[in-house]
Amino acid sequence: MERDRELAGLRAAFDETQAGAPVTVLVAGDAGVGKSALVGEFAATLDDGARILAGECLDFGGSGLPFAPFTSLLRDLVGELGVTGVLRRLPGGVAGETGRLLPVLGPPPAGDTEQAKARLFEQLLSLMQVLAEERPTVLLIEDIHWADRSTRELLLFLVGNQRAIPALLIVLTYRTGLDRAHAARLVPSELARIGWVRRCELAPLSRRGVTAQLRELLGHEPDVDLSDDVFARSEGNPLFVEALMSCRDQRGPVVPQTIRDLLIAPLTLLPAPSQEVVRAASVCAVRIGHELLATVTGLDETELTAALRPAIAANLLVADDEGYRFRNALTREVVQDDLLPVERARLHVRYAEAIERDPALASPGRAGAQLAGHWGAVAGKHPARALSAAWHAAEAAGRSLAYAEQLHLLTEVLRLWRHVPGAEEHVGAGHDAVVDAAADAAAAAGDVTRALALVESLLAGTDAGAEPGRAGRMLMRRGELRHALGRPGGVEDLRAATTLIPETDPAAPAALVALSYRLLTVPREEEGRLVAEAAITAARRFGDVRAEVMATADLAYSRARAGDLDAQLPKLAQAAASARRLADDAALLHVLRREADVLQGEGRYAAAASVARTGLAVCAAAGLVRTAGPVHAANLAESSIAAGDWDEAAETIEHALGHPPIPGLDAYLTVLQGTILLAKGDLAGARTAAAYAREVFADGYPDTQDLLPLARLEIDLELAGRRPAEAAELVAEALSLPEVEASPRYLWPVLVSGAQLPGLRPRLRSLAETVPAIGPVQQAHRLTFAATVEPAQATWDRAAAAWADLGEPYPQARALLGAASVAGEAGAHADAVTRLRAAASLADRLGAVPLRAEIDRLAKALRVSPAEPGEPAPDRHSLTGREIEVLRLLAEGRTNRQIAAELYISAKTVSTHVSNILSKLDVSGRVQAATTAHRLGLLPTGGTRKPGQANQKPMGSPA
Repeated sequence: MERDRELAGLRAAFDETQAGAPVTVLVAGDAGVGKSALVGEFAATLDDGARILAGECLDFGGSGLPFAPFTSLLRDLVGELGVTGVLRRLPGGVAGETGRLLPVLGPPPAGDTEQAKARLFEQLLSLMQVLAEERPTVLLIEDIHWADRSTRELLLFLVGNQRAIPALLIVLTYRTGLDRAHAARLVPSELARIGWVRRCELAPLSRRGVTAQLRELLGHEPDVDLSDDVFARSEGNPLFVEALMSCRDQRGPVVPQTIRDLLIAPLTLLPAPSQEVVRAASVCAVRIGHELLATVTGLDETELTAALRPAIAANLLVADDEGYRFRNALTREVVQDDLLPVERARLHVRYAEAIERDPALASPGRAGAQLAGHWGAVAGKHPARALSAAWHAAEAAGRSLAYAEQLHLLTEVLRLWRHVPGAEEHVGAGHDAVVDAAADAAAAAGDVTRALALVESLLAGTDAGAEPGRAGRMLMRRGELRHALGRPGGVEDLRAATTLIPETDPAAPAALVALSYRLLTVPREEEGRLVAEAAITAARRFGDVRAEVMATADLAYSRARAGDLDAQLPKLAQAAASARRLADDAALLHVLRREADVLQGEGRYAAAASVARTGLAVCAAAGLVRTAGPVHAANLAESSIAAGDWDEAAETIEHALGHPPIPGLDAYLTVLQGTILLAKGDLAGARTAAAYAREVFADGYPDTQDLLPLARLEIDLELAGRRPAEAAELVAEALSLPEVEASPRYLWPVLVSGAQLPGLRPRLRSLAETVPAIGPVQQAHRLTFAATVEPAQATWDRAAAAWADLGEPYPQARALLGAASVAGEAGAHADAVTRLRAAASLADRLGAVPLRAEIDRLAKALRVSPAEPGEPAPDRHSLTGREIEVLRLLAEGRTNRQIAAELYISAKTVSTHVSNILSKLDVSGRVQAATTAHRLGLLPTGGTRKPGQANQKPMGSPA
């Protein structure tokens, strides 16, 4: 029925995914236009070897059922593979957080659930990867307009990470024409930002299509008048065509006056008992079991079966092994709306009372949510029961990591509280405890503004004099929430919290740790170190090993930044070992982040990169790739950029952005990406990256150390575009940032870039005299700044030597170019040529196109060649550093996926590298490539590592 083009599009999308391309198809259209029919027909065309993972979103209680489609498909997988088979395909062979969705898989991990939602998402992503590797797979989720917020977040996560799941096609169906206030309208706009999402809009049928549908329904050719009439009244909607035809009686078609009448008309033709059963079923949004329907209707087995048969024959209801559901959601809505308010309320009460008596009558694992929905619908007459049901459903939602739904339910509890005398007895908790739980749920759901408002309401009702500990804990929460929102006052709140919380309170160490972390981020080093020392003392007093680990890492980090790195590395290693003994991934990642950061700040890039890779490995094992992973990816990328491994840095950034991180980290990674693009000559790409980062940072209150790298990128872009006035404005903006002189590591690069503007040099020279230069990297920047402000060959040579000692080829090449320019102007021709050629060699190795162009211009002015005399043309099979690394792993017999996991890049990127290697070596296969590499001596000396053998750790890094 005129869906051949759309069907072919779905089939083509499926074929593309089998070739390794990510594709998600959003099948959109009005209710009844045939979305389910299309995807069902598409599924039927697939080979028997394909796997369909199907689920549907359900409209219940105004907020949907948390993770309903994924619970359903997990249950189907258990039916297909068995519990053991599903567990074998999950990370580590254990249920992990998926046990929260389907308890039969096993209990979820006990303890802190702070990162549980991130782990759940990663575990489901990993499961999809394994399933798609086994056989071609389609993830089909219908009716995403009904999706609860948690389900929407999971869908966006899976679609955003689809590049990591070769051979998986994602198909989503969505109803258009929703009210503007409907939350689900966000889904298509959010999906549209992802490049591989395609929209398949189903239009109504033409007259020919309606005629074809009538032919199928009637079993013979319809007469012209009937086709014309049905087409005009249905407007080409297949559901309405069916409804019109179901209204026919012996005298011909009955013609309803409205669409509502049209959809309700088939019900009016049923026997009275069947009508009552259908009306009762309409109040239950989910698939309803036979026993529950019997209980609600009061019919015995024979009576219920007799009443159901006409409804099923009329295509109003569909029966399956799990019970009954409406064939079309729109019909259910119309039938339910047709009920009198008293009828609807009576049915809700019957459902609720039936499920209370026997929770097994509800959908598996959904008794609490269904009770909350039914009692909530009659809360006006039964507020106490609605209150209790919402509270218990909120607890269940929290255990399932559905924090947005938990917040919705707790908000309902708070709304009902004033209407229920003795509400505390119904929920077993006081009003403040409910507000407290709602604040936690809001923060976990990402609604930080709501969380802050709830915490402030608690603070307003807390007497700090009578309850200093409670007031301090509230201030600690408010301080952390203010920081998350980028609002001022966070440090002040945390400082006040440490003053209020008594030394005898077990919360004291955590408050001190939170304050030291924020002080060192600002940074306010001296106060931060003192607070970290106090945190260690308090943690030891309470035996709080976690707090001691965090504070020890912060103190070592601060002291290392002050120039005491070698003495602090063993302390960081000890802290990491303690975190491992605790099996505390978050604490371990905090230590590794601190260690990589100080190593990088000292210019020990290989060691910093190794620690960052360890952090990424911990993130992958813990299911924290999206939440914690981007920080460690940024550390790895920064070290790789500095060391001149731009290809590795670009791949690391691309991989991290492929797991869409939170916006602040997303922006920082994009700044690093823009830095590489600018150095390689892609000014348009760099401008796009800078603009995106500025837009993201404008929505928050980022730290100065986040804004300074963006400032440098923007300044360098304006200088490259020959816009000195705009560059000068950006320098002034950067220097006006708060606490800017307390961040010398990030300020020195801005000073170096700004020094290229002669008009700013007096001010910058004065400022530079007050900015410390701690460690070799900052000292190299200071030398570069001095040479830029007062060009002298000797100063440029010292800067070039400093960068060479650090192994930073790009600033080394720039310093060599500066020295060559001064030497050329002074007539020292030989000195200029030597430095030009060294700079050209570095620029060529990096692929720094604009820098090489500057070198060539100076060489032309000096009438020399930047190449060494007799220098051979580049070797045809010369490989990049990243390709050498891939080749080494390839020679060890690793698969593309194993190489991708080792190097933290995508399998698709590995495939590209392998193709380049085969081409450069002029071989046809992997074995030949390995043999040729050994023969030509292309692999690092010392042999290849055995699979699984760890990288050598730098001194002071955790074991």
